[in-house]
This record gives sequence, structure tokens and C-alpha cells, in this order.
Amino acid sequence: MDKYLSVITNFGCHGRCPYCIVRENGIKVPKSTVDGLDKLEDAITLTGANIVSISGGGDPLYRYSDNPLVPMYLGMVMGICIKAGIPMEMHTSYTESEFPYHFCKRVVYHLQSVEDLECVERHGTEIVRVVFVATEKLSKEDITKISDFVHSSDQIDELSFRQMVNERYETEYYNHDFLKTGHEKGLWHYIRQKDYNIYYAENRIYTKFSEIGEDDGLSLIHISEPTRRS
Repeated sequence: MDKYLSVITNFGCHGRCPYCIVRENGIKVPKSTVDGLDKLEDAITLTGANIVSISGGGDPLYRYSDNPLVPMYLGMVMGICIKAGIPMEMHTSYTESEFPYHFCKRVVYHLQSVEDLECVERHGTEIVRVVFVATEKLSKEDITKISDFVHSSDQIDELSFRQMVNERYETEYYNHDFLKTGHEKGLWHYIRQKDYNIYYAENRIYTKFSEIGEDDGLSLIHISEPTRRS
């Protein structure tokens, strides 16, 4: 089984998601910096991770084309992954970007509507997954349409649904039984809300997403000299 290390970025966000767990719960994801990658290689070794997942307290591809920090940062993560001999996974809502999607083992597109599916395409040999959050507005009919589209698509390999987390950091359960039944039938993956991964942000590692940005995270600064050289 893959062991993920999730690199949590914060370059800002387009702010279009109505269910943003970061915004609604006041999670203080630190701004991403190049220096914040100094200990990523150490974190990979320490955690025994065999895949690095890029996601965010904002979208990792936000302003990829006009903020030089974003491609520089992501390029450095790619280099660290190559050196460590492990693949990378990208989580984003951007179906169009100058980012080299084909570098990734898997690209996970976070979508909101059936229409969004038409914009998803494969760029190389990467696995393509689409994820939808089960909200009050996502009906059983919508879920069925999404499933039918994915199963007939030659661009999308995997479909997942996950429940929304409200402003009290509590899981909602919209269409829970319907989603659970579809999962059991193999129609889609139904992801229960919990902390599956270990998280990395600005030279600290965390076991809970809700604690990112707090001082409780394990600082890696003292472990060794920075793996990045200027």
C-alpha cells in the first residue's frame, strides 16, 4: 500500500469552492516559500513515504503562469521526488494549466459539476481521477450522471466522492447511503473524511490537517543541514 506524504501549499486560491475546509475552519496554512522545501527530502526519509502528494490550503496551481514562485516551487518538488526515486501526485481544480501534468503518477481533479468533466483530459500516461464533494446541491441524479460519464470516458480512470466538512470541522452526510451503496458495487470510491496522510508544510510535519500552521507540528529544522543548496 502506498504511503503518502502530502505537501500542503499556499500560493493563494481562486476561492470558488463553497465548501472550503480551510476557509470555513480558519486553518492557517502558512504561505509557501522555496526555503520551506529545505526539509522535504528529510521528511520523505523520516516518514517512509513512497509517494508525494501536492495539495493545498489553496489550489497548488493558482497563478501558475504569472507567479514565478509557483513553477519554481513545484519544479523543486519534482526534483526532490526524482532524487528520492518516488512519484508525485497533483491535486487541483485547474483542468487547463501550463503545469506538466504528464510528470505525475496521478492527477486528481477536484470538480463541482457534470459539465466540468468535459474539460478533463489526459496529458500523458498519468492516472486521471476526478473527485466531487457531496454537498446539499449534489443530487442522486447528478451522482449517477457523473458516474455514467466517467465509465464511458477514455480520459478519466477513477471517480471518488467525499463528504463535506462544515464550519465546525464536522462531517456532513449528504446522500451517504446512496454513495456507500455505489462504492460497494464498485461504481466509485466513497472516501470517508479522516486524516489518511502525513502532512508537510514549511519544514514541519503534521498528522492532522486541522493542525497545519500550528506550533504542534514536528519541526525538521534541527535534523540536519538543509538538503537544498543555494
